[in-house]
Amino acid sequence: MKPSIKMASVFALSALLSACQNDDSQTENTPQASAVTVTQVTLLAPTSGDLTIDTLATTELPAVNGNRGGVSFSAPMGAAAQIQAPNQLDQSCSDQYWRTVSGAELNKGIMLAVSQSDSVIRVAPRGDASSGTLQHSPAISPDQLRLYKVDKQSVDKSASMIQSMSDPQAMATAGIVDDSSALRLSKQATPGVYQLQVVQPLGANDSYLVNVKEKGSPYQLALSAPNRLNSQAPKLAFELKLSNSDIALSPTATLKQSDGRYHRLAVVKQGDNWQAQLPDELAMPSSNLGLSEIQVDVETRVNGLPLIRTVKTAFKQYVPAAKLADQASIHWQNAKPTQAVFELQVASPGRYQVSAVLVGTDAQGKQANILRAETAQWLDADGQVSLSFDAEQLKASGLGAPYAIKALELKDQSQMARLSYLGEAASL
Repeated sequence: MKPSIKMASVFALSALLSACQNDDSQTENTPQASAVTVTQVTLLAPTSGDLTIDTLATTELPAVNGNRGGVSFSAPMGAAAQIQAPNQLDQSCSDQYWRTVSGAELNKGIMLAVSQSDSVIRVAPRGDASSGTLQHSPAISPDQLRLYKVDKQSVDKSASMIQSMSDPQAMATAGIVDDSSALRLSKQATPGVYQLQVVQPLGANDSYLVNVKEKGSPYQLALSAPNRLNSQAPKLAFELKLSNSDIALSPTATLKQSDGRYHRLAVVKQGDNWQAQLPDELAMPSSNLGLSEIQVDVETRVNGLPLIRTVKTAFKQYVPAAKLADQASIHWQNAKPTQAVFELQVASPGRYQVSAVLVGTDAQGKQANILRAETAQWLDADGQVSLSFDAEQLKASGLGAPYAIKALELKDQSQMARLSYLGEAASL
């Protein structure tokens, strides 16, 4: 056993002395009060799949959860239940693309790349709050849309390449309630460039989102990017792959922050992957609510034909406002762990949550889960948080020493963000 510091349990001794004074027969049946001991353990070094905080930073954003009350509990956990490390990457795949266009552009006609027949084009009016009042562009009836094939820079208006149309009411019955209209390309439509135009002129400053969906296309653009981003990170690295093609890509990227702001990002190639550069002034959104989003656009040619794809994925931007110290204090009674106390270094006041899984060892020497403990409390500065291990749950597990702490996680409830994670945290 590791070196320990023995401390008499004042409460237990007081209870024992009181029992001796009041009832001699009860004293004979009262178990010997056990001492509480405390050991110090050093947390294990992070390994692959763990999340860590290096340098702390302060945040001035309002807390999402400002509750200053503390809460702590533990719950039994299936002995063989698999502990899942948090995913660090989000992956998204796209067979479609989006364009934001003005009413003036639709009046003139916009060019769209289509890589297969039977594709669907949807046009949705957008709102504009730049004047201080939300102005919503009018919906477009699908019978006001025309779609023509472009052949060698000239538009062939001899036939419209629309097979079927859906108006906003029909779209709403399908669960799409953004006043959009949709049209499906004719089966005779061949891959290439098409012109989409409106018959009845729109207001020049009206705004529309045009979506070209090519369901079943062999050309899927896959994006893999981190699902959390430190406010101190100067870039966001991502992987990009176009299926059924080894053609070199030249992506562009846009950041949509959780507060709705859009920013164009510079993209550079780094080996086989990409990096979107994040200017300092874009480090964080103005709110802790919601997720930010990176949108990647690719325009290329495959087998001589134009191909456009848009793919996006969401991530949480967070400030590294706190981290766990390297050591923890483990309280023992009757040779069983009862409590783990962690020191937190805190750069910004907030409500911090710590959770972990306590595991033990069976008669065959195999480790198994006992319980999962969680605690959350508000800290204005550096302080302690404790995980309590329920004695009845330990006893019911039938497991014993050696014990270990796994899946040690620190979250900042003020930001609704995960700050750190250790899969193998400590051997007790």
